[in-house]
Amino acid sequence: MMSYPYDDGRLILALQIDHSRVAGYLAAHWGNKEFAKPEPYASVVLAAQEHDSGWWEWEMCPSTLNDKGYPLDYHDGSLKYLGQLRLDFYKNAVDRVRQRDSYAAMLMAMHGVALMNGGYGKYAYPPDRTSDPRVKAYVEHQEELRLKLLDDLRKSDQFKAFSSEDQVWTNYEYMEVFDQLAQFLCNRYPLTSEARKLGPTKTLNDVDVPVRPGMRPVKVSLDTIAANRALVKPYPFDLDPLSVSFSARLIPNRAYKNPEDFLEEFYRAERLTITHTLASA
Repeated sequence: MMSYPYDDGRLILALQIDHSRVAGYLAAHWGNKEFAKPEPYASVVLAAQEHDSGWWEWEMCPSTLNDKGYPLDYHDGSLKYLGQLRLDFYKNAVDRVRQRDSYAAMLMAMHGVALMNGGYGKYAYPPDRTSDPRVKAYVEHQEELRLKLLDDLRKSDQFKAFSSEDQVWTNYEYMEVFDQLAQFLCNRYPLTSEARKLGPTKTLNDVDVPVRPGMRPVKVSLDTIAANRALVKPYPFDLDPLSVSFSARLIPNRAYKNPEDFLEEFYRAERLTITHTLASA
């Protein structure tokens, strides 16, 4: 869950499952004259759409508060507060999607592992947590599953053309791009706010952004020119501008006495729809 100030008296709560849908929507619209569409298209879009869907196991009743009694923001340290559950719901989401699309499940497994091992050693944040025995066991399990899925995909008439090492790691990079951009859009309001100290930067933490086969990846930057509008450079989408919406809810900005006190406000909270617009420079 993303929790951040809306005004002087209220917090916005944006659920990870809704953030995940934004990532899928961005994936669905990725591609234009300069940027190739991800392939296999439906599998990559599905993986982006469902990459954080396992959070529903907690977000249907998000009773855990942080040490100060405030709603648990996803940057408060979900592994610290949720423990094994935090690992299990990523694993469970992979297992669920695997029943429909094993390629998407493989990408989701890679994303979950990357959150725990520093992006396979590529990124400084989130940090490598594999010294924790629970994390080590989770990473080993998911990596074993990933390799099994990859072997099966390479024997599949449907997916073998998309299962080379280069293609798989390009699609992993897509997952990180969609996740970073969706986080940026969902974890602050207005877009020009500087209150959020942790999370993607205006250069999406400098993740590699695939362009098309045979071309080097680029870096993408966002220029937040208004409360609900950002310019994206270079621009990767098939619509210009692209409107992106997500659901959120408003609760009082205060410490809560206990989980029941918070859940009462959570369930009865005012709902709102936030719409941002992405455009080329």
